[in-house]
Amino acid sequence: MWVKFVRVVLSICVFMLYSAMCNAQTITFVAEDLPPYHFINENNEPDGALVDLAKATIKHTKLSAKFEIIPMARIFTMLKNNPNAIALSLLKTPIRARQYTWLGESYFADAYLVSLKNRTDEVTHLNHAKFYQVATIRGYSSATYLKNAGFTEDKNLVLVSYYQQLWQMLYKKRIDFVLTNTLTLNNELKRSGLNPNLITKRIHLTDYPSKLYFSANKTLDKHTASAISHALNTLKENGEYQAILTKWQLPLPATANKL
Repeated sequence: MWVKFVRVVLSICVFMLYSAMCNAQTITFVAEDLPPYHFINENNEPDGALVDLAKATIKHTKLSAKFEIIPMARIFTMLKNNPNAIALSLLKTPIRARQYTWLGESYFADAYLVSLKNRTDEVTHLNHAKFYQVATIRGYSSATYLKNAGFTEDKNLVLVSYYQQLWQMLYKKRIDFVLTNTLTLNNELKRSGLNPNLITKRIHLTDYPSKLYFSANKTLDKHTASAISHALNTLKENGEYQAILTKWQLPLPATANKL
C-alpha cells in the first residue's frame, strides 16, 4: 500500500514537473492592434505580417507559442513581469536598449515630421521646424528625441496624452507639425475619423531610431532567446521572411535587401 502511494506521488510530481517545463517553453507574442502588421481578424484570431513571421520562426524551434493583441501599456507590463513574453515590433531606442533582450529585427518604422498639405512654408530640415509648433505624445521616445534636438515646451514643443488629440490639433491648425512614424500613421488617422489625404510627410528623420525588433524580458531563458534569434535569421537567409512581407504587400527593410 505504501509503495503504491509513493508511486502515485512520484507520478504526480513528474507530471507537474513536465507541465511546468512545457509551460516554461510556451512563448506569448504580444503586439498592439496595428493592421496589417498585427491585428484581430474577422475570425477573432491574431493575424498579420509579423504574426506570420513569429509563427514561421516558432516552426524552426521546439517551442510553442500563443498570441495576444493588447494595448501598448499592457505590452510593457507583460515585458516587465512575464519572462516568456515577446513583443513583435518594439522600437529600439537608447533607453530601451538596456531594458530588454533584443532577439532580431522584425521590421522598420520610418519617422517623419507630418503637416497638412496646404501649408505654404518652406521647412525642409528639423531645425527649420523650431520656428513652429511641433507635437508628439508625452512620454514617448519621440518626445525625448525632440527635446534632445533643442525643442522646449515653453516655446515650440507640444506634448499631448493621446494620438487622437494630436491629430485633431493638427487638422484644426492649432499645431504645425507632428512627429510620427509610417507604421502607425494611417491607422491613427482612420481611428480618429480624419482624412489621410489632407496630410503629407514633410521631413524624413533619418537619425531617429527606426528598427523594430522581437524583444523580451531580460530574464528570458538564454536557450530560448538563442533559438528564436537563430530561427529568425534562418527565415531571412532562406527567403521565408521576404515571402511573408511580399504576401502582405509590405516593402522590405534595407537590411533584408542586402541578404
